[in-house]
Amino acid sequence: MNENKDSVDNSDFECNLILLGDSSVGKTCFFKKLVADVFKEKNVSTIGIDRRTFELNCELDEKDNTNSSKIVKINLTDTAGQERYRALTKTYYKNSDGALILYDITERQTYDNIGNWIKDISESINADKSKYTMFLLGTKIDLVDTGKKDRKVEKEEVINNCKQNGLEWGAEISNKESSKEDFEKLISGFVKIIYKKIGNKKEKQTSANILKYEKKKKRNHNCC
Repeated sequence: MNENKDSVDNSDFECNLILLGDSSVGKTCFFKKLVADVFKEKNVSTIGIDRRTFELNCELDEKDNTNSSKIVKINLTDTAGQERYRALTKTYYKNSDGALILYDITERQTYDNIGNWIKDISESINADKSKYTMFLLGTKIDLVDTGKKDRKVEKEEVINNCKQNGLEWGAEISNKESSKEDFEKLISGFVKIIYKKIGNKKEKQTSANILKYEKKKKRNHNCC
């Protein structure tokens, strides 16, 4: 993964992702691990939003069993989970292409509240809802594996929920134990799903601009 620090955009595809979920489920830990390869046991809760842009090489096209690698520009937004910031963070849902909804597998309420996040997204996004993708991610699997906490949300239940409600099952992750490369691979898989739904918006936009220019040019010519 490369952080996109240059003003020149060499990406083939641009994708806007937003992190959602209750406070303390691990959104900020996930965000920092992915963009900076940093993990801290305790993080200050996000106030409003935090946004970073980075690039990933992703295999997006599959034709005749031949994968085509593309440079994907990802705009990732971390959001506050507290209710008092909900109105502010909703404004960042509008232009997102997909949402990563995190829940803590050791805290049942964080999973039960996923319906509220889905409702907020449905009411706020600009995108065609059939082309918008929501991924569910269970966090803190390391606490269960080490016996520090009991599991309160079964993976099979979540997978069935995804199948029944048109959601995408992501994985159960550990912000502490999973590597940055693990997260990059996870995100690459998400981007591939989104790409299949919406296509390359950048190319579509470019084509639209060319068509608009040609029409304008033709009108100007006729006026003469």
